[in-house]
Amino acid sequence: MNNEAIMRQAIALALKAQFKTAPNPLVGAILTDRQGKILSQGYHRKSGLPHAEVEALGNYKSVPEDSVLFVTLEPCAHFGKTPPCADLILEKKVKKVIIGQRDPNPKVNGKGIQRLLDAGIEVLSGVCQKECEAINPVYIKNVTRNLPYVSIKSAISLDGKIATASGESKWITGPQARERGHLLRSQHQSIAVGKNTLEADDPRLDNRAEPKADQPVRVVFASSGDISEQSHYFKSALSPRILFGGPEISKDKINQLESNGIDIIQSETPMPGIEWALRKLHEKGISSLLVEGGSRLVASFLKEKMADRLYLFMAPKIIGSQKALGWTGELGFTSLEEAFAFRFENFEQIGDDLLITAVI
Repeated sequence: MNNEAIMRQAIALALKAQFKTAPNPLVGAILTDRQGKILSQGYHRKSGLPHAEVEALGNYKSVPEDSVLFVTLEPCAHFGKTPPCADLILEKKVKKVIIGQRDPNPKVNGKGIQRLLDAGIEVLSGVCQKECEAINPVYIKNVTRNLPYVSIKSAISLDGKIATASGESKWITGPQARERGHLLRSQHQSIAVGKNTLEADDPRLDNRAEPKADQPVRVVFASSGDISEQSHYFKSALSPRILFGGPEISKDKINQLESNGIDIIQSETPMPGIEWALRKLHEKGISSLLVEGGSRLVASFLKEKMADRLYLFMAPKIIGSQKALGWTGELGFTSLEEAFAFRFENFEQIGDDLLITAVI
């Protein structure tokens, strides 16, 4: 029996629910006989729905003798929205479990494996571990750092500009790239922009790729809280809205914004710290954030080393002005040793444009 091949099939199962399980991880499970023939399988489809182990084992009172359960993530040993999957495995009389990755969640982290071992079940862990870890970067960051996973998205020219010197930015990239940008919105629980971008572009900050899906939480960084009452953000209650501001926001402004349904989170410092803001979002159950600009906000995320992934939509155009805004804003680096380093992950041509994906 090829353990790695079956585990990769379980990973493929888990990925069927990609972007749909937050705050839970992606998990796939396959039950086989000792020769590797698949008897049943399942995956976690959405938070609140049965876990992968339940889908794979649910039709059995007890599994066939000598069958093996493959699962991409360590079975849980605690009560959440559903009972512990480790107990289900014992109930179904599984004799051997092969696990891809130990669950980094402190509530689990080895406890599920130990529960199985204590019951006399044979456990093999770490099969395709890196591949299992790779499908759950959002979950891993959430449970190990208590922070949302952060992606930065920018549409830029070949010389790294997001607008002309006069501020014109619509449209640097083509319609196919903009459609992909909306798909990215559907894959994140929240979207953030700064006050300047809100004023200049009046973005709707909605998901038009999958309009019937849950709309992302809309986040604005505006120290003064002074935003236009005519903006889509102010007028639309399509999804929850959060505004991060500083201590200078007046009580009248807070009352005005809150009476319109906007959640105000004030920092004690004039400019809300990025890590502080991310922890506040995590406390509200937000697991992922897509930062769409502008350049000052992007620079703040980069300076605090709070970005995990980068999506650069690059148009085959040169704006060619030193006064035009660059996508990163001013980072203040004076040496190459300070330079912020990403690792290229993928390159894809979308229409006339190029999508560059990079990770930390």
